[in-house]
Amino acid sequence: MNRLFHYTSLGGILGVLRSRSLWATHAYYLNDASEFFHGLDFAKQVAGGILMEDDYLEAFGWAIRHGLESVSADDLYVASFSEKADLRSQWRGYCPPGAGLCLGFEFDCLEEFCQSRGYRLEQCIYEHDQQIQQVESLVTQCFERFPKPAFARSDYEKLNSKGRVNANIDYRLSTSEGPDKPQADAAVDWLCAEISKLAPLFKNEGFHEESEWRIVAKEPRELVQFRASSSYLAPYIELEMLSGVAVSALREVIVGPNPNQHRCESSIKMLLDSFGLGNVEVKVSPLPFNSW
Repeated sequence: MNRLFHYTSLGGILGVLRSRSLWATHAYYLNDASEFFHGLDFAKQVAGGILMEDDYLEAFGWAIRHGLESVSADDLYVASFSEKADLRSQWRGYCPPGAGLCLGFEFDCLEEFCQSRGYRLEQCIYEHDQQIQQVESLVTQCFERFPKPAFARSDYEKLNSKGRVNANIDYRLSTSEGPDKPQADAAVDWLCAEISKLAPLFKNEGFHEESEWRIVAKEPRELVQFRASSSYLAPYIELEMLSGVAVSALREVIVGPNPNQHRCESSIKMLLDSFGLGNVEVKVSPLPFNSW
């Protein structure tokens, strides 16, 4: 894969070129506000299953379920791209009618930019089974770090009901208040950090056609700014992607379905020339899609 594509408006490309940046929106203020919590809910379900179904690991299940309640999207910003150029659903969903553009960025330049900032460029995960597998793998790794029960499972299962209750209480106290608490807390903190990285990449299977990639910026160094949305102010940061290591990142612009498509094409070429980007290829979409 050589390029990733960002769908935007005519005003959007003006903002990109003037600031030499793309906007990354706070995760709480994405178009679908539930996206971040989609992955987090999976993790809570796994923890809940341990609590309900495995008495032997009840203290572990309780610890991770309790810890996941503190996971949030604070200081987490997201910029979205698609693997696919000139996609009808993207024109419809992310561009104003008759005035959309698709900006093609060199993948290697985006990746180098992210590495220079300590940010992540990763592919979204749509398949439900793969999402479950990813979360279960993290929970398994967390348990490897977590203090183990005093009894082996085989010995625990030989205990009577009272003995099991006492063993569970001892395990819970040891990991929540006693000598094993530092190790337990460190394991749960690790899991929460990993889940907070994974959650922004989980999307509903119904959106798989978008083939989305995301830049995920945790605790960014950029100044937080605000833009007006329909009913609230959305916090965002500017990722300066057209300077420094990513100066040549923008490689093409596709003019979407448009009642004045060729006039728009001409104006985009003039705009790019004025910013010293005359080498960026400009195309027009051949899609027969009328949205105006």
